[in-house]
Amino acid sequence: MIEIAAAVSMASSAFSAIKKAMETGQEIEDMMDYFGKWFEAKEHLAEGSVNSNNQPMLKKMFSGKSVEAQALQITHAKHKMRQMEKELYEYLLYTGQKEFYDDMMRERRAIREAKIREAQKRAQRKAFWIDLILGGGALIFACVILFYTVNLIVSAST
Repeated sequence: MIEIAAAVSMASSAFSAIKKAMETGQEIEDMMDYFGKWFEAKEHLAEGSVNSNNQPMLKKMFSGKSVEAQALQITHAKHKMRQMEKELYEYLLYTGQKEFYDDMMRERRAIREAKIREAQKRAQRKAFWIDLILGGGALIFACVILFYTVNLIVSAST
């Protein structure tokens, strides 16, 4: 998983390249790589948001970031991405590419929803197994302590 800050940085650099290409009058076909990088960064941001919401209990308790800091970082990144996407949409609309944009958004939505569902399942499965292993370890540890305590009491009374 890519960090949220890295995803925003990647999107910003791709967005800058797109804007520069637009200012020099390049066709949209010439900018497809930049658009691809921008949408890839947006996808990384979505995955990062899902993963931060489905962390194992241990990581939630001992991570260096507060809940508020994580929420602020994710919210800021989403707002920045939304603003960049609005500008890209306006460019495509202005250049008569609305149908292209609408088709791309429909396709992107379908692919993105499938990826988000898969990322959620992966994150939940990982959190479940980590919590299960830690809980099982704690239970075994408690049973060992209980066994030795009972054994000590029994041996002291005889």
